[in-house]
Amino acid sequence: MNQIAQPPLVPGRSNDYDAVSRNGDGFAGLLWLTWRQHRWALIGSVVLTAVLTGWMVYLAADLKTIYHQCHNTVCASGTSQDSVLSASFGPFSISNHLLQFIVFLPLMVGVFLGVPLLAREHEQRTLLLAWCQDISPAQWLWTKLTLLGISVAALTAILSAACDHLAHAMSNVSGGGMFAGAMFLDSGMLPLALSVCWFAVGVTLGAAIRRILPSAIAAVAGFMALLVIVEWRYPTLITPLSRFRPVGNDSGPVLGINALKIKGGLSIGPGQVSNLFDASGHAVSYADLQKSCPDLSPGTLISCMTHNHLETFIQYQPGNRIPEFHLILASGYLSIGAIALLAAGLIVRHTSLNAG
Repeated sequence: MNQIAQPPLVPGRSNDYDAVSRNGDGFAGLLWLTWRQHRWALIGSVVLTAVLTGWMVYLAADLKTIYHQCHNTVCASGTSQDSVLSASFGPFSISNHLLQFIVFLPLMVGVFLGVPLLAREHEQRTLLLAWCQDISPAQWLWTKLTLLGISVAALTAILSAACDHLAHAMSNVSGGGMFAGAMFLDSGMLPLALSVCWFAVGVTLGAAIRRILPSAIAAVAGFMALLVIVEWRYPTLITPLSRFRPVGNDSGPVLGINALKIKGGLSIGPGQVSNLFDASGHAVSYADLQKSCPDLSPGTLISCMTHNHLETFIQYQPGNRIPEFHLILASGYLSIGAIALLAAGLIVRHTSLNAG
């Protein structure tokens, strides 16, 4: 094999690779090198995980105590417990903000752990030296991916369990469903699946773009696009159920606990009405509504429509489908991650050592 000219060494980093060269055990050397290069990101991840997990466990316990004080039901309006829950900086408000933050945690994993893995080597021109050790470029990549990936999976699994526990506590005290918003996206171990996915995507972007800042920007753009698509499309990943619902009844008793209503809003405007039906399922026109309810003022209209057994047509997802939706989304995230890892392997395989 022809010798390849060594690239200029970067102060502070050449010593890392010299240590690997002197180490007879390639895996042990890479283990040390991985820790050396990513120690601050890993330490920061451990500290952040500990803080967030402890905070969420404490908030969940606080919410659970309030729930028990209200006899395991939604606290009545005007009670001291309701005042605590509705406070701007109360446990429920803080919990909601925490869950919103956790939604974006996988992006931080991709940017701070995934992107630098190869982009930093390209940027600082230490890639040639890294791949001239006792192991091949492919072994170098998969060993570091495995070591960092296990760390990401372990830490985000802990966070995901705490998130799921907090989301259920929030659902209990508020009476809200688990099928929408941050409570859905942060439950069912979805943060774990998405973090592993975006770690792999970050690595691939760093390998392809070879610069940390542009790769990080691409990771942010891709994550936001994925988040928008998921929030837009996930309610219809499974064909929704449909039924008629009596006007005046809320969705809970009719659709079941944690149900997600997709369509079914009633619209009544000057001279027109939509999504209103009689008991036999025939559409009710504005003229028909005026005959049944001459007084269309808001104070009497609902009671009149209820008295005349008028209904709306709704599409919804029952709460018992939540595990299926979590499984579909988690499988999708992991599939994206697997494709990204395959792409990273191909990029590394075809990377010229002379490119540095």
